[in-house]
Amino acid sequence: MKLAKLDFLLRYPRHLRRVLLAQGARPDQVEGIDPDEAPLDARMMRYRYGPWDPSYYAVLGSLIGRGLVEVAPLPGKGFGYRTSASGARLASDLRADESFTHITLRLRLLRRHLDKSGNTLKNYLYELPEIADATWHEDLT
Repeated sequence: MKLAKLDFLLRYPRHLRRVLLAQGARPDQVEGIDPDEAPLDARMMRYRYGPWDPSYYAVLGSLIGRGLVEVAPLPGKGFGYRTSASGARLASDLRADESFTHITLRLRLLRRHLDKSGNTLKNYLYELPEIADATWHEDLT
């Protein structure tokens, strides 16, 4: 659940900006986020616990198959995912590429201000009318 919420905020800069400001980030910290930028990649849809992308299963399977992500047991909570050593190297290389500067900025802000539980992030997103009022399977904007 946490991965899907963070992915949504990364893809939708307008909503990221609103959530960060609502959670106490200063305006100067979010000024690099363009609220008019179109969402990254394909649109997400509203599902049971908020934003969801049906391609997650295929993408995670592909990342696991390539050795970039590992499945990690969570005590009493099932399974989670973590970056492998080779996945961490690739992520570092991408962060160093200036064509990813705007995404890297957002990732830093997510880590600094929104490293919360998936349930907490879900609650933040349900404060946005575009999420709370959407029907299941409706594309989010």
